[in-house]
Amino acid sequence: MPKAYILASKGISPTSRLIRWWQWGFPYTHIAYCLDLSDQNDPIVVEAWWNGVRKGWFSEVHTPGTEFAVYSVQVTEKQKEKIENFLQQQLGKPYDWLGILGFPLRNWKLEKKDRWFCSELVFTAFQRAGVELLKNTHPSEVSPRLFLKSPILQFEYTTKLPEVKGGVQRSFTESIGT
Repeated sequence: MPKAYILASKGISPTSRLIRWWQWGFPYTHIAYCLDLSDQNDPIVVEAWWNGVRKGWFSEVHTPGTEFAVYSVQVTEKQKEKIENFLQQQLGKPYDWLGILGFPLRNWKLEKKDRWFCSELVFTAFQRAGVELLKNTHPSEVSPRLFLKSPILQFEYTTKLPEVKGGVQRSFTESIGT
């Protein structure tokens, strides 16, 4: 049975520090979906980032040395295809800043349709593919902390992004030749 992979990172930005504080010190502050793990120290991900949903190497927008863990979920080929198709359709959609405000205000109904924050995006992709990560949970309620409480997640490994070589981070489009 195939696996779908999720990345959880311990961000160090001011936004990550705020999320960590809101989560009572829980270290993981960001969730992304791993499309390609051929470089386990810098996977290709789909993630909701401050400027919208993006696809690229994790290192393109995250600080060198950022620690992250990779988890897996057993899925069928059809479910994996549905997850990845859904995520591809979300590329370029804006970040859900109002939805993220729902966490400290304890009001998950503040979400905006067709806008995403990190854990909401990945949770929704699994949900739409028929993979129940958490029972009776609305995607806009799902923080990184809650996401990682899913009983079907399997820990794979933890590592850190490599330090930048030569002072320049690689670009996804340059590196894949598109």
